[in-house]
Amino acid sequence: MERSGGVLLDGSGKTVAIAELNEHVHIVDRPDIDRFTTIEIHEVPGYAKQARRARRVLRGVGLEECGLDTMAQCAVAADVDLAGFKATATVPLEADLAALDGIRAVLANLEVSISANWQGAIDETDTKFLHDLRIALRRTRTVLAASESIVPAEVLDPAKQEFAWLAGATGAARDLDVYLLEWKRYTDPLGVGAAVSLEPVRDVLVRHRADAHLELGHALRSERATALITEWRRWLGEPVGNDGLARRADDPLGEVVAKRIDRAHGRLIDEGRLIGPDTPADDLHDLRKDAKKLRYLIECFSGVLPDRPRKRFVEQLKALQTNLGEHQDAEVHIALLRSLTPELVSADADANTMVAVGELIQRLEQTRLAARAEFAERFADYDSPTTQRSFDALIEAIAT
Repeated sequence: MERSGGVLLDGSGKTVAIAELNEHVHIVDRPDIDRFTTIEIHEVPGYAKQARRARRVLRGVGLEECGLDTMAQCAVAADVDLAGFKATATVPLEADLAALDGIRAVLANLEVSISANWQGAIDETDTKFLHDLRIALRRTRTVLAASESIVPAEVLDPAKQEFAWLAGATGAARDLDVYLLEWKRYTDPLGVGAAVSLEPVRDVLVRHRADAHLELGHALRSERATALITEWRRWLGEPVGNDGLARRADDPLGEVVAKRIDRAHGRLIDEGRLIGPDTPADDLHDLRKDAKKLRYLIECFSGVLPDRPRKRFVEQLKALQTNLGEHQDAEVHIALLRSLTPELVSADADANTMVAVGELIQRLEQTRLAARAEFAERFADYDSPTTQRSFDALIEAIAT
């Protein structure tokens, strides 16, 4: 498929509709279905009338409107249910399985999730595709980081580097997705007047999001990405020989998982205890990443973990993650708003808009400060005898 695009601007230069031209669309493994071409008209929030007008023009020149986007048309033609895939990090595992075999099973399951969400992320069919793709990539990176001395270095090192690049390519687009998904929740408390005044800001965010998704699409279609996934599938699918096995490849999976999870939990405790009222925000962000890595390890290897203590411990971990997430989201969104100020000024945003931006920043700052004040309590709950007992029960069942 070859894709090109364009935007419809109003008299003031605002984007009011987005068009995508998809040429030579074909469905893999279905030679009986002819290649076809589609034009998609995407509405920009607040400008539905302009998108409808563009569709009328296309109908007027004899094009047929089918009511489905390109991916949905392909799915119907190929008899594929787009709702039929449910991502899960869990695969059947046994504690006495060889560590390499268990880790490859987990990574292969994550590759299925990556592939299932790949095209949807490119086509922006739904924001959930990019979300699930990003989670699968993060989980993959976490498992790879825990695979030292198990996965051969000649496989592990380039995989870690390339998946880090790919995960990084998803960041800007997902951050802007989240910002726009949360926009109403952020702006409604400011009142109708402020929400209306902030529409030019939302227009800027929509344009930045479109640019970020365009860059993401280029990355996912690139030769580098294709080579990564092709080579990765090849390694996951080939038989494991005895030559060149890493030192811990044959260790029992349960023992390896217990050590990796114990190390991740210990790091989270040690780093969390260093956080004080004056600790830089970056340190809280790093702690949030540590908490995510621990959570991903538990999710990916839940097949060898006892169910009840796992659920108890994850519930306590999630409470800490929620607090750290609120702080980080507010921090990121404040920084983004401030970075947009020169762009708004150059676009001659009126005084009401700039005042409303200040009000929104103030509200986000209040959210950030509240989360920061709550952190000590949330971390104390996590760094407690109750949580430690849940953790010990989680580990002891597989550590022997």
